[in-house]
Amino acid sequence: MMMIDMLALISVAATLLTAVEAQTAVEPTTRTTIIGNSTTDTASSGIELSQQPVLQERTTTVSQTPINYAHMSITFTGNGTLTLPNNIDTIVNFTSNGSALISFVAQSVQGTETIRTENGETATITFHEIVKFNPATSEGKGIITAEVNTNPTGTLASLNGMILAGIDDIQSNSESNVTLWEWESRIGDLDIVPVQDESSLQ
Repeated sequence: MMMIDMLALISVAATLLTAVEAQTAVEPTTRTTIIGNSTTDTASSGIELSQQPVLQERTTTVSQTPINYAHMSITFTGNGTLTLPNNIDTIVNFTSNGSALISFVAQSVQGTETIRTENGETATITFHEIVKFNPATSEGKGIITAEVNTNPTGTLASLNGMILAGIDDIQSNSESNVTLWEWESRIGDLDIVPVQDESSLQ
């Protein structure tokens, strides 16, 4: 199941990259696609994101532990703001901590982070990131896909199960500036048909 989830996240990240590249393409069939705060006509395969970022965060790497020549684990802390989708005037401050596994071969990162609001509510974010680094400056740019899990009845309830996509601006001093928007897939929970067990069909 985890492998299927990871493949789905990688697929979404690849789609996001395709959508960004498609901004400059001219296609006969177009539709309005929102990338960040700008609206652009792109090919019909474009990805639609919310107009306002849902999450903006600055993180700092706290520890790095080499595993082998190809992998490293890290821990990080951060702080930022959430803009709740049901009320764009509601800005929630939070602090965060998390851990991630870095693959140098695949130039990718996968991990989890816990965010805590000022009133004590928490949410867990599971993310996957594909990164390109500039070896001369140690700076990088990343494309992130993430899923939020939180209490479905609390202040952050509107974020529960939300899929986010966005960018990571990685500085040479191990700080990252992350901005994530909601992926507007137009598929609700009621649209998802459960998979039936084949034995029950016989």
